[in-house]
Amino acid sequence: MKIRVLYFLLAVAPAFQAPLLRGEETNMQPTWAIAIHGGAGSSPEQLGEESSRLRSAGLTKALQAGRDQLAQGATAIDTVESVIRILEDDPVFNAGRGAVLTEDGKAELDASIMDGNTLGCGAVAGVTKTKNPISLARLVMTQTKHVLLVGPGADEFSEDQQVPQVDPSYFLTDQSHNRVADLVSHAAPLRNLSQEDEAHLGTVGCVVLDSHGNLAAGTSTGGTTNKLPGRVGDSPIVGAGTYAANGLCAVSGTGVGEEYIRNAVAYDIAAQMKYADRNLESAVTDVMFQKLDSEIGGVIAVSQTGEIVLQHNTPGMSCGAADSTGRFEIHLQLENGGAPNEQDATESAQHLDEAEIQTLLQQQANDWNAGDIESFMTVYWKSDQLTFSSSGDITRGYEATLKRYQSRYPTAEAMGTLTFEDFEFFRLGEDAMQVLGVWKLERQEPLGGRFTLVLRRLPEGWRIVHDHTSSFPDPEKQ
Repeated sequence: MKIRVLYFLLAVAPAFQAPLLRGEETNMQPTWAIAIHGGAGSSPEQLGEESSRLRSAGLTKALQAGRDQLAQGATAIDTVESVIRILEDDPVFNAGRGAVLTEDGKAELDASIMDGNTLGCGAVAGVTKTKNPISLARLVMTQTKHVLLVGPGADEFSEDQQVPQVDPSYFLTDQSHNRVADLVSHAAPLRNLSQEDEAHLGTVGCVVLDSHGNLAAGTSTGGTTNKLPGRVGDSPIVGAGTYAANGLCAVSGTGVGEEYIRNAVAYDIAAQMKYADRNLESAVTDVMFQKLDSEIGGVIAVSQTGEIVLQHNTPGMSCGAADSTGRFEIHLQLENGGAPNEQDATESAQHLDEAEIQTLLQQQANDWNAGDIESFMTVYWKSDQLTFSSSGDITRGYEATLKRYQSRYPTAEAMGTLTFEDFEFFRLGEDAMQVLGVWKLERQEPLGGRFTLVLRRLPEGWRIVHDHTSSFPDPEKQ
């Protein structure tokens, strides 16, 4: 007998973003997705027209390159490295060429990269001669047993690996060189650089889901303007500024590095998804707007299903996103910092819960149609407080309900083929939902009727705590 399961499933959207980020609605789940950032800080008004134009152009070039590579089947880790190299070579950003300077007028560069498929990761800090620190970080991951190399040791490793080297003056653009020279000529300490000077620059990062189902993340920076020589921020710290794990998400941060380290920002987002069963957007929103103070920075992230989240609690953040559905967008500032407003947050939570519950019920019908009543019962609450009402009889408890099903449907012929349809959802609270619908059994003597389920969100997920089933009248007996 052919198995037929009818469900009106809600499409799970790639991301539940603020209206500015939604773009054209689509029911397609991305097969690949990419997000990039060029730093958080000033708004477009603060940056000025020319700086805004240069940043937008740089982001567009990098995002187009990443999009094209992924569309051709490139891996996540290769795409992250190549996209960040493009951003490192662009002097408008604070990574590679154009990096900010330490108190003594030198560029000390940091970077990290992580492969979500293997949890392999590599990082460098305080390098001074490597043209593209992100590539050196990857070599630490692939060519050593270590994760992080710093200072002279990292520079020496770079030379040993024959990574392209440059004179340290390469990193000094005309803008940074003239600014430092002017300050030095007036005997002014570099720590007096204005906030506007620093806000015009930005750490760079990239997160990717590839068409092979793998995640990767990378971050690269010149640090903070006027930092003490040897200072290291979050960008080369895996779990703080960078993290990626298949099945969860890939994250890259930008902002006040010390705060990202203290709060283990990148890992916290992944941990909330893993241990608290949060979706990507709610995890990022919690970190950015509940755990971190305002004016700290921003985050880009992509999930295993291709959801993209871009958020910042600063006036602006240079960022972009693209995926296989045709999405392509560049932003210097996000409405509401990219966080959902209260109504959007409520609607997105409702949609996600409905989709999750429907998926459980679909699996339940599949188990029934495979003749496996015990697997069918896993959606029920394993408690003596479970109630099941059918044909006017009430059964209490998980074991008693299981035995009732097994007694009533002892064979595959008796079980028939189960379908559910015509769902209606009514929220009973943050962690409770009522679901109404129609059930049908296709067999020699067909059955059907309506059901009312009450589900609760338990630590193991949504579970049916009350099931009331009624049957349609038999026309022959009327």
